[in-house]
Amino acid sequence: MNPVKKKFLEKSTSEEMLDIVECITRAESHGLLVEVVYTALKEMKEYPKSSPLLALQIATEDWDI
Repeated sequence: MNPVKKKFLEKSTSEEMLDIVECITRAESHGLLVEVVYTALKEMKEYPKSSPLLALQIATEDWDI
């Protein structure tokens, strides 16, 4: 199995993954999924040591979600 896929599946029920899913679901329900993901990616590019969850949380705050 692909090591990335294996790691993802192991973490899929972790608290962090559930929080990521919640951020994405909230963004989608507000019709701002693309904007939030784009903002999170920009955040991760600017601050490479931040986690995906933190970047998504910052992006959802930036878009008032």
